[in-house]
Amino acid sequence: MGSLKRCGAAAAVAVGILALTGCGTAAGGGQAQTAMAQSEEPMFDPCDVPEDVLLAIGVDPASEERDILGVKQPGWSLCNWNDSPGISFLVTIFATGRPLEEILTNERFIDVTPIDLAGREAFTVRETSDTRNEHCDVVLAAGPDTLMLQTSLAKGLPPSESPCPRAIENARLLERSLPR
Repeated sequence: MGSLKRCGAAAAVAVGILALTGCGTAAGGGQAQTAMAQSEEPMFDPCDVPEDVLLAIGVDPASEERDILGVKQPGWSLCNWNDSPGISFLVTIFATGRPLEEILTNERFIDVTPIDLAGREAFTVRETSDTRNEHCDVVLAAGPDTLMLQTSLAKGLPPSESPCPRAIENARLLERSLPR
């Protein structure tokens, strides 16, 4: 059952990355043109979060998974952890060389809300595809990169509740491990 949940989470992450990277559009001569320019690879390795920070968040450091089912996504680095063995929530850090503004203006995001994260400009964002109220991302600039710190709740929440308070709490714990 755990691997089924893990595959489902990986599929959700894959769909999210594909939405952020853009799909090809037809250009003159039948060639595909990338909807968004390909960016440099990020400098920050999201799997470098210290074990004590992961434990403070409540995820198991041994559950670490890099990329999407081990496949590197161009222009992105990502790492996720869960609260094994029951997997009630997952924390994923996405890193990209794309500018913060490009991420925040992506049409897949709604409810872009500014927050203060230890003096850093940061935002919570929700995804238009999140019909089960499962995800909230905290998005911020970290050195030359943009990071998305996503908290995903396996069972979702009722419409009257938000996963963002948990995501903000996790981002506050992660903040000290992130580049400035």
